[in-house]
Amino acid sequence: DPSYVRAWPGGVGNRKMGSNYAPTINVQKEAAAKGLQQVLWLYGEDHQLTEVGTMNIFMFYVNDQGEQELVTPPLSGLILPGITRDSILRMTRQWGKFKVSEATITMPMVCELLNQGRLLELFGAGTACVVSPVNRISYLGQDLYIPTMEQEKPVHELIRETLTDIQYGRVDHPWSVVID
Repeated sequence: DPSYVRAWPGGVGNRKMGSNYAPTINVQKEAAAKGLQQVLWLYGEDHQLTEVGTMNIFMFYVNDQGEQELVTPPLSGLILPGITRDSILRMTRQWGKFKVSEATITMPMVCELLNQGRLLELFGAGTACVVSPVNRISYLGQDLYIPTMEQEKPVHELIRETLTDIQYGRVDHPWSVVID
């Protein structure tokens, strides 16, 4: 619902502060009453995706050049610069399997890509959940079904598995340091 805004320019949407979360509680309750698990926070007249719940949002799609691309909104002051977000960007860029970028994502863009069959996955990412797939968005009275869970080899699962393997020390990685 674009009438609710989590953060705005000049505010503190890019900081871990109670004032970013307390006002969202009633909106989350309203979403839950509609059978929804999270709130996808939008900003501006073009309905820019900012965050999903308290997570950063990522979209995996086929861009205009026919390439697979992973994109997340840029750090514009509206978005928390999470360590999981940064880890996903750094890790997927190192893979070199697809294009990785930071760019504005709007709901009209999501709708167009979905209608064209080019939207592959949407997922949230954060400290607690690591990666949380999105399969439906209720937007302006319409249910948009996202094919995140229908992918043969989902990128969000590869990202989650790789990050948790690093976190639990199942693989040697420079980000995982053993402390005696």
